[in-house]
Amino acid sequence: MLRNLISNTKDQSKSGFRYRGDGNTRLENLTDAVFAFSVTLLVISSEVPKTYVELEASMYGFVGFIACTMMLFGIWNSHNEFFLRYGLTDKLTKTLNFLFLFLLLFYIYPLKYLFSFIGTLFYLRIKMALGDQSEALLIKMNELSASNMEVEQWTDLMVRFGVGIFCIYTIFFAFYRNALKKREQLQLNDLEIHETKTYMHCYLFVMAVSVISILVVLLFGGDYSHVSGLIYVSIAIFTPIYKKRRNRLYVKASERAAEEKTEEDERKA
Repeated sequence: MLRNLISNTKDQSKSGFRYRGDGNTRLENLTDAVFAFSVTLLVISSEVPKTYVELEASMYGFVGFIACTMMLFGIWNSHNEFFLRYGLTDKLTKTLNFLFLFLLLFYIYPLKYLFSFIGTLFYLRIKMALGDQSEALLIKMNELSASNMEVEQWTDLMVRFGVGIFCIYTIFFAFYRNALKKREQLQLNDLEIHETKTYMHCYLFVMAVSVISILVVLLFGGDYSHVSGLIYVSIAIFTPIYKKRRNRLYVKASERAAEEKTEEDERKA
């Protein structure tokens, strides 16, 4: 498994966070199987093309498929990173993980529908701007027209998406909060405690963004669903900047503490 390959080639992260998990627990293997099944559902839920034109038409949906798959891989990576770092298999971690898997399976079709619709529409507009008037494009346009949603349905879909994101990252936050509570048992050093808190802050931000996105469509209606969706872009902008800033502050604080200790040792000598 990919999880095993990662854990067997590294003892710690680039920042120096020591890995305590080995990726071989039944809990992690079950999670990997559910992720694999979720990606499979993205593929097998599509009808097999019967003609070449239908095959061409199906290719217009690849943008949405890629976006949805990449999102799943991102969630898997966050899950993998946690278990590599802490290796926890206590009762609370197991319970949270089962809830996480339930949410993942429950939301796979809403995710597929949302990303397929938006991704296909985006790609079709690009192809039309480039002068594409093929039969395959017309077929896909007709499919989108038939599945076009009303304003209230867009509101409902964006609320469903926001609730799913909120619940998933609430579980991630709970994972790290539980690990922080067990810092003495896990023998977390100052760096590892710092990074644990940093991830908790980032997950809180994701949760806040999902709430704001939900409020936008609830207050202003489905006509603002595009605004509700664009709000999530702030996650990709904010979290890397916040992590870098926190790391810089930690390094400066560590260097200052080391200098003060050196000066104190010199005075004692």
